[in-house]
Amino acid sequence: MKSLLILLHLLSFSTFAQHAGHQMKESSTHKMGAEYTGKVVEYHLTIQDTIVNYTGKSKKAIAINGQIPGPTIYFQEGDTAIIHVHNQLKTETSTHWHGILLPNEQDGVSYLTTAPIKPNTSHTFKFPIIQSGTYWYHSHTMLQEQSGMYGSIVIYPKEGKSTMREQVLLLSDWTDLNPKEVMRSLKRESDWYAIKKKSVQSWAEAISKGYFEDKLRQEWKRMPPMDIADVYYEQFLVNGKAKLELTDLKGGDKIKLRLINGSASSYFYLHYSGGPIEVIAADGLNVMPVKTNRLLMAVAETYDIVLTVPYDMKYELRITAQDISGTASVWLGSGMEMKATDMPKLNYLEMMRKMGSMDRKGMDMEEMKMSKDTAQMKDHHHPMKMQEHITGEWSYDMLMSPKPTTLPQDNPIRTVHLDVTGNMNRYIWSFNNKPLSKEDIILIRKGENVRFIFNNKTMMNHPLHLHGHFFRVINKHGDHSPLKHTFNIEPMETVIIEFEANAEKDWFFHCHILYHMMSGMARVVRYENSPPNEQLSNIKNPLRRMTKEDNRWFFMGETSIHSQANYGHISLFNIYNAINAEWRVNWEGEYETETHFVRYLDNKQFLKAVVGTDIRLREKGEENTKDNRKVIHIGMQYTLPLFIEAEWRVDHKGELRLQASREDITATNRLRFNWMVNTDEEYLLGLKYIVKKNYSISANYDSDFGLGGGITITY
Repeated sequence: MKSLLILLHLLSFSTFAQHAGHQMKESSTHKMGAEYTGKVVEYHLTIQDTIVNYTGKSKKAIAINGQIPGPTIYFQEGDTAIIHVHNQLKTETSTHWHGILLPNEQDGVSYLTTAPIKPNTSHTFKFPIIQSGTYWYHSHTMLQEQSGMYGSIVIYPKEGKSTMREQVLLLSDWTDLNPKEVMRSLKRESDWYAIKKKSVQSWAEAISKGYFEDKLRQEWKRMPPMDIADVYYEQFLVNGKAKLELTDLKGGDKIKLRLINGSASSYFYLHYSGGPIEVIAADGLNVMPVKTNRLLMAVAETYDIVLTVPYDMKYELRITAQDISGTASVWLGSGMEMKATDMPKLNYLEMMRKMGSMDRKGMDMEEMKMSKDTAQMKDHHHPMKMQEHITGEWSYDMLMSPKPTTLPQDNPIRTVHLDVTGNMNRYIWSFNNKPLSKEDIILIRKGENVRFIFNNKTMMNHPLHLHGHFFRVINKHGDHSPLKHTFNIEPMETVIIEFEANAEKDWFFHCHILYHMMSGMARVVRYENSPPNEQLSNIKNPLRRMTKEDNRWFFMGETSIHSQANYGHISLFNIYNAINAEWRVNWEGEYETETHFVRYLDNKQFLKAVVGTDIRLREKGEENTKDNRKVIHIGMQYTLPLFIEAEWRVDHKGELRLQASREDITATNRLRFNWMVNTDEEYLLGLKYIVKKNYSISANYDSDFGLGGGITITY
């Protein structure tokens, strides 16, 4: 029985040999069943909690075999990999082998392809190695990747390792905050990260630098401030260090660097003070060698590059976060330091101006006039390259496959259109305005050529990754368009990828910015008529357990302790709903409270239905007035231009109230204004100066409670 199961397993996996043989190299076209006769290479990876200190503060992290990043694991094409993952955490975990072609149940996505690894248990992965190149592994459970659960994979070709000196460089980002708190901060629209990065784009700055009309236009269109990255990171690392020195090198030699962007959400620019960077491989596969002065690495991409080792000098390979918020360095050679040039700070106001001038309607796909082989289908003329002055020469058009990558011409074609969408105001990321929890499946069929057409309607870059497949990224090289497993799509850009559907079962497709994926920018690519996944047979509704993660509930609250009264509000919310409560209580015991259940109705979530209560007591107030009221009300809220929140409500006694308000007007980098007025003849003016992430100095004037000031605590 056991032999029969193994035979069935190998037969089901034979399609991957054909897939790999077509897309990767001729040496991988042999039958997969023979792969298990190769050399067995075995590893043990132990996942455990640890303490690190990257910033002068001791913080919790997750280590693999006691180190961050985890150990580099090495194979040769033709080997059989056996990897035992031992979970010593208090929570379940997973391990995904990023970019590796392998049987579906070995891919490592909990509840989709592989059973989760429960606390104090072990899981053994076994798969044949049918490719070579630079890859990596990481957790695919919640936000564990941000805490250090990642490592490198190096696979040498069948002919063996080259004589050129090489070094793995795994790039990452580090925050002292618990990743769950990072996600909650993004969800509650905190602009603390923008303050830290000096990217707030305040009214004072816009006016003083001549961008008043642009700022007004931006807010009139209800567009959030321009940003390049969502999260502020205290440190950027290379192999777990801010500075790495490679001094044992011989001058004049060349060194091959295997670059892996293992960050949770940071893109990196790389430039070398010793001359241009020669790119020889992308996402593990060889490309025609090409030189560039500056390389942009999207999250989860890998590149192999070649640099020349200097004579009697020490040259810097500078790794700079895309938002220019920090750097890490690799020094090559010994002697006098030759630093790389600093990159200029971003002009966010100028990017805001360009953003406002863009045609937000995107491309008319019918005008693309697709040819049969789609050789020229990529839009090279999208309205704006917002970082053109930074990226310099680098683009995917520089990548050319050494061999043709065309798909079988006789296969039927399935075309999937996906708009890349998002709601920065509430931090919801999606495809076609639907997060994973609302629309989870993309159906394809084995034997098809699958073409994905992406139209990025957001103002951010997104690194999109398809598990278990390599695909053609259509560029100017047509038949020689490069093969990748992860690609970047720029703001307002159209990108087309295509691949032969030669697998089975379910595969994850998602944005590899961790917080975007966990906020809904993901889908499951499902092969029709696939056999069931035996690993998940004992788990109830496994797909539902995975897809519901983006619709988790979050809590936020704020209270202002002022000299005349205490003001506060709390909220429990997910993607579509919110339960809110607010209060105003003076020191004589007079109070006003409101509670609301809110349902978001439209794609942009500007329109909301509201039902709630309004209870207030003023000692001298008459019953059924604004000073003495106990009512239930229903109504609607709508976000007007300039982010003005308009509300219409009627209570059960038939009384109508209209209200308009605006929160968090960015006067300066740290100073915020707010106001409110309604038909109860109430109004409020307030301001606060943000001192720390959770503390502000504040003051307000309330038409009912008067003038006062104090502190505001935000959670």
